[in-house]
Amino acid sequence: MSNHVSLVTDGFSHYLGVKGTNPTSATTVVNKYATTTAPSTGSGSIVVPGSKNYLKIHPWWTSAANTPVIRVIGWSQDADALWIPHLLAYVTCTVDTSSTGTTINTATLKTCATITVAAGDAKTSSSSGLNTGSWLMVDTAGFKLVEVAFKTTTTAVAFNAHFGEI
Repeated sequence: MSNHVSLVTDGFSHYLGVKGTNPTSATTVVNKYATTTAPSTGSGSIVVPGSKNYLKIHPWWTSAANTPVIRVIGWSQDADALWIPHLLAYVTCTVDTSSTGTTINTATLKTCATITVAAGDAKTSSSSGLNTGSWLMVDTAGFKLVEVAFKTTTTAVAFNAHFGEI
């Protein structure tokens, strides 16, 4: 009799946050409070299901974005059906204006050259000068929904993100 061990690797889910028309960023911070209504995509944010352990976020912006910021908010639901927000990460970006951009939902969007963590916990991969685009990874274990809120300081601009579960 012999013992056998089988290793199974789960598949990873990768997807574009919004298909059809790119949403536009908020120009002021949208307050998030406990609520009986589940968060949804809109008002400068994309809401996705909680991931296995980590969520990889690769943001895209129009070149008009000036030092945009991203808040990653984990939403949990308690026994009384109350949705409770938790700040997971707050990062600032610089848009890579040197690239020609990528067409996403018929708009030319550009990636971030750098991503800097201002609060919370996120791993970042900044690609300034390396021409591959920057991304961040956030621990989302235990949250039913994850909201990624996008804000720019002067005008609302088109944005989107590519997500990957890890």
